[in-house]
Formats: sequence, C-alpha cells, structure tokens
Amino acid sequence: MLETSKMNNRILIENRTISKVKGVPTDVWNAFYSCWCFINSLYGSELYKALEIREENVLNFTVRYSKNLEVLNTKDYRVVWKDRVFNIIAIDFYGFTKEKITIKAKEVV
Repeated sequence: MLETSKMNNRILIENRTISKVKGVPTDVWNAFYSCWCFINSLYGSELYKALEIREENVLNFTVRYSKNLEVLNTKDYRVVWKDRVFNIIAIDFYGFTKEKITIKAKEVV
C-alpha cells in the first residue's frame, strides 16, 4: 500500500538533450516531470554495499506511478531536489504494478 501522506518532498526529474554549441556537443537538461515523493537514505546491508563501492550521498526517491515515468533510464534522466542534483543509478518499477516507482540516485558533488 502506498502511503501518500509521507510524500512531502517535491522533486523535478530532468531529461538530457544534446545540442551543439559552436560545433561542440553539449548536454542540456530540461524539466521533464515534477512530483511529490518520499525520500529515504540507504540503511542496513544496502548502505554497507554502497560504502564498499564508494557510493556515498545516495538517496531513494519513491514516487507515485505515472505512465510518463516508464521512459526513465539511468543515462538520460536525473533528479533535482532542493537545488541538489542526483544522477539516477537504478529504477525499481516494482514489477510494473503501477503503484509506485523508486529511483535510487547519487548526488553530484
């Protein structure tokens, strides 16, 4: 069961397009989807595994399912939360139950 009352953080998901500036390919990030989410940090064995491979500043963003988010991938999308940018490292669609999606992302520092 999805507890929407815990979704009290607003995030923006951006998608990347590549444009040429003076002949040089440049990444341009555009607003793709804005939504409320539940944010939690890694804990337990998941945290220890992340620390072993130097994956620090990793958060899980759980959002309500939307058909628009089915195109998400780790290469062309990122999450912006409170002026902090996070590169997506994994996406869990929960067996495509169409209830929620968890985006695991690492902060760009």
